[in-house]
Amino acid sequence: MSLDPHVAVLLLSTTAAGLLMSIAGLRKNGLEWRQRRRICPSCGRELRGRACACR
Repeated sequence: MSLDPHVAVLLLSTTAAGLLMSIAGLRKNGLEWRQRRRICPSCGRELRGRACACR
């Protein structure tokens, strides 16, 4: 069983496009490696749940 050249080019181009889109998303911070710390804008404390207790 041999791989058709058209299928090979399709797989390679799709993989390359996905890789480039992932790199672009990481560079513009659309995607993040880890979650950032969330800070309450009114009291300045770190948010651990959904809302701050100061409100």
